[in-house]
Amino acid sequence: MLWGPPGEVPVAGFAAAPEGLPDAFAGSASCLPLARQVGLQAAGGQQGARNFVVSPLSFHAALALVAAGARGETQRELLRFLDSESLGELHRAAATALVARLSDLPQTSFACGVWVDRSRALTPEFMDTAASRYAAVAESVDFLKNSEAARQQINAFVKGATKGLIDDVLPPGSVDSSTALVLANAIYFKGAWARPFDPSRTIFAPFHLPDGGTVRVPFMTTTTSGFEDQRVAVFPGFKALKLPYKNDGGAQQDAFYMLLLLPDGETLTLNDLYDKVVSSPGFIRKHTPVDEVPVGRFMVPKFKFTFEFEASHDIQKLGVNRAFQSGDFSGMVSGGNGLIISGVYHKATVEVDEAGTVAAAATAEFMFMCARMHPPPVDFVADRPFLFAIVERSGVVLFLGHVVNPLVG
Repeated sequence: MLWGPPGEVPVAGFAAAPEGLPDAFAGSASCLPLARQVGLQAAGGQQGARNFVVSPLSFHAALALVAAGARGETQRELLRFLDSESLGELHRAAATALVARLSDLPQTSFACGVWVDRSRALTPEFMDTAASRYAAVAESVDFLKNSEAARQQINAFVKGATKGLIDDVLPPGSVDSSTALVLANAIYFKGAWARPFDPSRTIFAPFHLPDGGTVRVPFMTTTTSGFEDQRVAVFPGFKALKLPYKNDGGAQQDAFYMLLLLPDGETLTLNDLYDKVVSSPGFIRKHTPVDEVPVGRFMVPKFKFTFEFEASHDIQKLGVNRAFQSGDFSGMVSGGNGLIISGVYHKATVEVDEAGTVAAAATAEFMFMCARMHPPPVDFVADRPFLFAIVERSGVVLFLGHVVNPLVG
């Protein structure tokens, strides 16, 4: 970041929140409206629909750290955006707690850094929060005389944290002599499927594009005869598929999973699904299939792409204005009353193949001054645009996006 519907039941399959878990999804749900807003723009842009991926958790971490250093109405606006009444509540949120654990989990890592110009000093309270809540490193750099070197230093930090997947979260010109402070974080995820797909069963078949055309893409399949059990649930207008990741740490197998939401294209569209995802804090967790059911045709496309955008305008449209216009960041740096957020850059990448998923995201902010009859087999053929999410078992969403063309990177 730069400074200067209730009651819905599945038609087939079964979906419900895991027993004994709190409704922790709300911890990262506050950033889902932002993901929806940008996702809809990508799905229906003037230059044609684009694939899209974002990390709501990365935005949550970045904005939560900013809120910790804000004061007055600036802080209150940020807390409202993050759906928290106070900093204490924000720090107790499931998403914040997950951020603190990411680097200790076998599939994930999280890194956070604060770079301040040599003419400024971070407050002790903010430094303590950054270190204790986000394991953030703090460094002094010379934005005034050597802003390009500082930009390269920050990009190198992000590149290392994402295993080289993201090497330029800050584009040329994004940092200059007026930059006072930069906050950046990076999230990396690499998960192997609990049941990998056999590459010899990958087939090429048509994928239907939003404009009515088709492209032939590689689809991962299961058995040639079908009827292999998968976690699938059928809801009015869409189907849901849960693909658990292997947990190398020996805990629950589905500590992380990918959820695919496939609209039927008639009753519901991709845009409608985005609306549903943000309609309730627990929508994704409540619509995650639990039971395995026999499936007939089963096809999921391979895909790999990167999406990047500058989020300042979108965040302001959702009610955060003072931080960008006349912010009070006196809790963060000495002389913080003169700082504003001048840019929020986000870049995310995701790759899904027979072995599993690799995903990474970075956000940078800059300141300038029971028993039942077996159901019939269910088909799950993702041969048209669909939503996907990478989710922690408590319901916190690490990544959210959509695929409109698996061939476009």
